Amino acid sequence: MLKYHNSIFEDMDFIFAPKSVAVVGASSKEGKIGYEIMNSLKESKTKLFPVNPNENEIMGFKCYKNVSSIPENVDLMVISLNANQIPQVLEEGAKKGIKGAVIISGGFGEVSQEGAILENNIRKISKNFGLRIVGPNCIGVFSSIDGFDTFFQARDAMKRPGPGPVSFMTQSGTYGVTLLELMKENSIGVSKFISFGNKVDINEVDMLEYFKTDKNTRIISAYLESFSDGRAFFNLAKEISKIKPIIVLKAGRTFEGQKAAKSHTGALAENHVIFEGSMKQSGVIVVDDIEDMVDIIKILAHQPLPSGGNVLLLTNGAGPCVVTADAIGMSKNLKMAELNDFQKNELKKILPDYSIISNPLDLTGSATPKWYENALDVLKGSDNIDIFVLYFVIPNAPIYRNINELFELFKKNWNKPIMAVMAGGTYTNEISKNLEKMHIPVLPTARRLVNALDKIVEYSRWKANHHKKS
Repeated sequence: MLKYHNSIFEDMDFIFAPKSVAVVGASSKEGKIGYEIMNSLKESKTKLFPVNPNENEIMGFKCYKNVSSIPENVDLMVISLNANQIPQVLEEGAKKGIKGAVIISGGFGEVSQEGAILENNIRKISKNFGLRIVGPNCIGVFSSIDGFDTFFQARDAMKRPGPGPVSFMTQSGTYGVTLLELMKENSIGVSKFISFGNKVDINEVDMLEYFKTDKNTRIISAYLESFSDGRAFFNLAKEISKIKPIIVLKAGRTFEGQKAAKSHTGALAENHVIFEGSMKQSGVIVVDDIEDMVDIIKILAHQPLPSGGNVLLLTNGAGPCVVTADAIGMSKNLKMAELNDFQKNELKKILPDYSIISNPLDLTGSATPKWYENALDVLKGSDNIDIFVLYFVIPNAPIYRNINELFELFKKNWNKPIMAVMAGGTYTNEISKNLEKMHIPVLPTARRLVNALDKIVEYSRWKANHHKKS
């Protein structure tokens, strides 16, 4: 497998947790990219050295005319300058002994032939000096563990997720911003994030290597428009998927998408049929959009991996379960679990006569959270059920009037993946958010539920099969 710069990938900790950073192009003017980068970085534990020949002080930090004039050692440069100024700054930083650079600026191969020449120049500088580079044309990096944040998105406009098990790499800063906000909204924590834009140096293979051994990363996700080394990625993904799930959203499936990718990051997209086949062999979960990705991450982050695809639906309103049963019937890896006679008899003992004891297990609109709990107590150790999906019509009076019991229900360990489906107005959405803070995945529709579970079960089977072989 190709090793860039023959580096030890664990050494890239300085990208996510540098002890000192030169902010080249820092600004004291609100609304400038250099101002917002400084504003984000000042909250971190990192020692900051703003660099701008026209400023003496920025945000209380002494400002330097250039990188060479900084009197201390510097681990990393974060650069926001015109593209044609960047090669000189990189060489200056490399000669000073700086290990790496995050180039926020655009104006390279994604816009013109002249930009492509500049991009090639900084690629040569990276190789010649051993300077690790993130970007250009990106929003940089984020580590919730160390509080390191190079974003030029203001904190009150884009909320950052707290610490968690997911690390994300992206060629698109916009997709990165969207995913981080959705993760925050869905109470999913993030370990590390990297936006590498045009990928002149650090790329998806590097990051797979890094996330493989990062103890704070349990789930790896990616938005990609191209591969720097497809074969290396697939081989490494196959190795990592045995221990950590990898979720990929790949753009550029069509001629139109490939054309858009080239104008966005200068990327040349690959044949999508070959990509999907290779990913399937490597155990990678391929998703169709960002919503799909968040749903899958939410389940994987907070619930155990299912051992199979037998799903039991419990509900106080049957309609959505009929739609779900249809979707399960059309899925590749899911089945409606069948209750056996023993289970039916035990359920009859503890549920009212008018409950419909089947799958869906319809507790009717009279159901309280305690009825759900009683049913789960009977079924939790069953070999014929792999996943519990609980539907709730929250405004129904027996649920609404006993809402604290609903929260208590989800505090118990049911030994298998359990999730809720609910949709509605303000109050229902408030309950959903509270459940997700308790690490209970909540999905709004049957389509999204089945789509996520189908891919998770396929991955679970791939993992089990490859563990047997290894």
